[in-house]
Amino acid sequence: MSTAKILDRKAKIIEIVWDARAKPEDFDRVTKEVQTFSQELGGSFDVIVDMRTVKAFMPESQGKLVEHQKALKDFGMKRAAVIVSGAIAKMQLKRTAKEALHSTESHWESYEEALLFLKNNL
Repeated sequence: MSTAKILDRKAKIIEIVWDARAKPEDFDRVTKEVQTFSQELGGSFDVIVDMRTVKAFMPESQGKLVEHQKALKDFGMKRAAVIVSGAIAKMQLKRTAKEALHSTESHWESYEEALLFLKNNL
């Protein structure tokens, strides 16, 4: 199941873990959760996104990913560090980020490196 939580209140980092079988309703639910967390963090935050199990999102979910990325920007997201291992998922992310006009996304192969990037570049 896809999940979202506040990972680090002090550094204002929200963690999203996407399930390989994420459905459109999962994107809607996680987006609403992030909106709530954003308000708790004062409307400005970074996000670490764990997509290590995702090879590719289902076609019906790809449009929701664009909506999700736009919404997070509107909620105050500054940067996204995405852990992704699949080549197809990485290509999808690049395309959806372009569609969402989202240029603050970086891709990582290691969760630890992605988190260190967010914490060291406050």
